[in-house]
Amino acid sequence: MTVLEQSFKKNNEFIYENDPLKKYYNLDGLNHIFLTTDVDWAPDFCVEHVINLVKKYNLKINIFATHASDILLSKSNTFEVGLHPDFTRDNFNWDEKFKKLKELYPEAHGARGHRNVFGQNVSDLYTKYNIKYDVSTFLWNHSYCVGHKDYNGLLRMSYMWEDGIHLDMGYDFSWSNVNLCTPGLKILNVHPILIYLNCINDNERRSVTSKYKDLTSAKESDINPYINQGYGICSFWEEILSYISSNNIQTHHFMELL
Repeated sequence: MTVLEQSFKKNNEFIYENDPLKKYYNLDGLNHIFLTTDVDWAPDFCVEHVINLVKKYNLKINIFATHASDILLSKSNTFEVGLHPDFTRDNFNWDEKFKKLKELYPEAHGARGHRNVFGQNVSDLYTKYNIKYDVSTFLWNHSYCVGHKDYNGLLRMSYMWEDGIHLDMGYDFSWSNVNLCTPGLKILNVHPILIYLNCINDNERRSVTSKYKDLTSAKESDINPYINQGYGICSFWEEILSYISSNNIQTHHFMELL
């Protein structure tokens, strides 16, 4: 270890010495990653595809649910279920809407708002329903992402990469576009419909999902003809999973932090 590297390590250890999440900040190299997926009303066969890929590499994933799912209501060591409430549409009372989602998954203790909606009112609503952590803040490819306890005890964390933004920005499928080589929490996010379709851009997803008023009702036989058979976001995601597995990088459920 060079003198510069020793100084870097010493400074980081001082800055984070009292932080209970310090071990997950990858201060000594990439050792910890958190995988997540926002269901976004994808049918169960799409969600199952994401789960099976993670299971294939013996990893863990955190799934933020939007609706009742037979798969997510089952018990599994592979995934932990959090909630993905949509506060962006309809005139329903937020409390009523969130209560109904929590009743579907009473053991859920985490949340990420759809479209990352969050504020003091949301934070207090979460704690009312015994939500322990939130992962609604998105800091694209940001280094030094950390966790902190909010005024009401809610653990808040930022995620730093997701498939949808990667595609929207037209980035190629290069590792240089996923900032895993710097310290900080490394929380990655994907969406089942994008992964299932193996999209190369988000227009491919929209061309399929726009046909459905209720995407959960979509059938495999209707969706399968639209799957990209070449290299796409699912191919890239599986490369990431393979890299994590082959390098013995640990993946975690968020409840392990509490």
